[in-house]
Amino acid sequence: MNNESTKSGALFTSTEYQLHCEGPIIVAYQLKSPENMGHIIRLASNFGCKKVLFVGDEKAVRESKIRKVGGAATGQIDWCFVDEASWMKCIDSDYKLIAVETSDNSKCLTDIHFPEKTAFILGNEIYGLSDEVVTKCDQAVHIPMIGKVKSMNVSHACSVVLYEWVKQYLK
Repeated sequence: MNNESTKSGALFTSTEYQLHCEGPIIVAYQLKSPENMGHIIRLASNFGCKKVLFVGDEKAVRESKIRKVGGAATGQIDWCFVDEASWMKCIDSDYKLIAVETSDNSKCLTDIHFPEKTAFILGNEIYGLSDEVVTKCDQAVHIPMIGKVKSMNVSHACSVVLYEWVKQYLK
């Protein structure tokens, strides 16, 4: 098998992709799967995010599993667990909170120009975000889905919104 097409390190070393502003923040609310957490940390590192906040009980998940899935990214980006009462205090007041959730007032992701200082709020794998959390956000966005299944894994949704944000702010 020819491995020439799998040498991403060489491509991304020779190609200078840069943002013209600081990267977004990811807030993952009440996730249960350490695999999803690891994937989100890796994605956040891939896309130049500032940090990742996991809202919920740190003791309820195996950190070793998060680190295994997140790989080297777990040491390259700030990430931590925060409780429900204090997660908003971990985000500077000049950031806009964007809920990634299908709701009555959500707008299609492709119709939005995101603020430079964006914090994406992602919900639980089964229940998404509560109405209470969505109302704390400045805006809600949904991902357009053409197929019959109208839900997406939280880490996949994270990759879609991060790609859209980076597309808007890549130099």
